[in-house]
Amino acid sequence: MRGESTATPSRILVVQTAFLGDVVLTTPLFRALRRLHPDAHLAALVTPEAAPLVAEDPNLDEILTYGKKAGEGFSAVLQKVKAGHYQALVSAHRSHRTGFLALLSGIPQRVGFADADLPWAYHRRVRRDPVEHEVDRNLGLVRGLGHEPRPEDRVLHVGYTPAEEAEVARVLAEAGVAPGERLAALSPGSVWATKRWLPEGFAAVGRGLEALGFRVVVLGGPGDRAVAAQVAGSVGPRAVDVAGRTSLKALAAWMDRVGLLVTNDSSPLHVAAARGTPTVAVFGATTTGLGFGPFHAASRVVEVDLECRPCGPHGSKKCPKGHFRCMGELTATDVLQSCRELVEEPLVRRRAQALPTSPAAKMPALP
Repeated sequence: MRGESTATPSRILVVQTAFLGDVVLTTPLFRALRRLHPDAHLAALVTPEAAPLVAEDPNLDEILTYGKKAGEGFSAVLQKVKAGHYQALVSAHRSHRTGFLALLSGIPQRVGFADADLPWAYHRRVRRDPVEHEVDRNLGLVRGLGHEPRPEDRVLHVGYTPAEEAEVARVLAEAGVAPGERLAALSPGSVWATKRWLPEGFAAVGRGLEALGFRVVVLGGPGDRAVAAQVAGSVGPRAVDVAGRTSLKALAAWMDRVGLLVTNDSSPLHVAAARGTPTVAVFGATTTGLGFGPFHAASRVVEVDLECRPCGPHGSKKCPKGHFRCMGELTATDVLQSCRELVEEPLVRRRAQALPTSPAAKMPALP
């Protein structure tokens, strides 16, 4: 494409304004770009909702936000981008709006996916392999700058500070949870209705985890309060409902405090992977073949094999077939069996005995 600069960029902007989990799965790209350009100024453009998840990323020098849900205008974010005088833009987001932003920014090196909505907005277009994990697809974008990703780049990062650690400690103390109590977390929420397993399923798993010696914590954001209260109430009086009581940034601190997470295909799954938290993931409308499965070895996926799955890349408001069998036929017995298998693994037991003692610490990736 005419007008492209080939100079080594000293200021690089990565654009990822999709969902929270997508942003977490972009953090290995930050790591790779920092390795390849150690002296460059590296910035990320994310939504305000996702900014807390990358606030402690050691590979970023700057975080810009685009509050599209809050009504921030396109021209306002374009001015932010232009003011940064970036020499390279790398887009992990494929939307037409991101393509227009890239094109109108005037940034001399622009890298995006070949299957982006506006591929011609990018000087260099990278093939997005449909069978790869999203982490590896994002890492492939460095090829657009003339480099190759390395295995050591394949590390997720979500950090937190002592303030978030204190949030978690406060909520647990208010619930009468002892510092050494063994905790398991349930995360029954999701933006998409067809990604949500039934509340009674989560509740049955919670009761089973209590029988295994765990105390159950039900996680969620402000929008998950109703389902979290329903699940916690059905688990029993010892369950702790913390939905909406701590910040999003504290989610990573929760992952370091609990010994096991049971979750839908949603952002806590990827935060858990970043912190090395043993995880059982329930998949309904989506499948791991879409590239968004658990990204760590201490994990299990429970799903029902149906020819109508996946019914879309993200899920939807209701089952297109009208039967919702992917979640309705998924049993608590199967989920609990995966929980038992996971907590009995030697690597998981070792993790439970050596939880990080600092919020800056990150559990090493399991082989």
